[in-house]
Amino acid sequence: MRRLLLALAAVAAVSACGTAPSAGPAPSGPSPASSSTAASAPAVLRTRTMSWHLPSPLGREAVVAQGSWALVAGGLVGGDSSTATAYRIDLSDGHVRHLSPLPVPVHDTAGATTPGGPLVVGGGNAAEQDVVQRLDGHSWDVVGHLPQARSDLTAVTTGGRVLALGGYDGLRPAEPAILSSTDGSHWHTIGHLPVPVRYAATTEADGAVWLLGGEVAGTMQTAVQRIDPATGRARVVAHLPERIGHAVALPFGHRILLAGGRTTVDHVTDKMWWFTPSTGRFTPAGHLPAPLADSAAVARHGAYYLLGGESPGVTDKVVEVTD
Repeated sequence: MRRLLLALAAVAAVSACGTAPSAGPAPSGPSPASSSTAASAPAVLRTRTMSWHLPSPLGREAVVAQGSWALVAGGLVGGDSSTATAYRIDLSDGHVRHLSPLPVPVHDTAGATTPGGPLVVGGGNAAEQDVVQRLDGHSWDVVGHLPQARSDLTAVTTGGRVLALGGYDGLRPAEPAILSSTDGSHWHTIGHLPVPVRYAATTEADGAVWLLGGEVAGTMQTAVQRIDPATGRARVVAHLPERIGHAVALPFGHRILLAGGRTTVDHVTDKMWWFTPSTGRFTPAGHLPAPLADSAAVARHGAYYLLGGESPGVTDKVVEVTD
């Protein structure tokens, strides 16, 4: 799962998900009709690094919004190890309330919410995991299993269901099946991605779920994939202006902000892009305070907070993004 080309294969905590096929189909280039830049001047967002920070450097974690707090669980820590640590952090001042640890430490995992409680879906440590872990009060339980082990995935809660998208099963570079669950215990396939990817930027906007970019076999991708959550139908509707994976996608009204990410395995970017679903066009949206990839985003009072990530090493910084 860890994609930096460093001599880290001996680290047991990430060894299984750190090995990817060295070859794979290169994605097609951007479609001029869908990725051209609009002529009008793009809006520039306000970004700032908060004065408070995470308790320790962390990336590739699960994050779930809980009012003015964010639930943070698992992730990658210094030394390239998975952590079982979980806590709630106040997004106004950084105050932390620690929770009991996860039963299974994971990173490259995904967070989601159900009526029964927040979920940590899949992930990896010494091997890819299929476990689904749910918080009940202050303790965690393994409440279910994905149909197959899956790390490097994303999850979206929509229409009372959790969709698990993309990822890596330890053998193939990405998972095409779109999985759906209402409780985290029972999962079924509702569709397939036309471009299977891992490390995609994912969000819900305009009644659809969107996957922007991602990675396949060490190559960042350009496809913008639209999923109808009601039917599971997925199709490529546009292309990014450049290859990007490991980014975050943030909905602002009828537009989506793509922030940070990697343009290659070892290059982290600070660029931000506006994507307008109605036109399929991208326009520049300024820059983050510093290059950032593999962070987790959570919303509070009209602002987004990017928690931790890699810049290029794991960081404890928190970046606020507002329009």
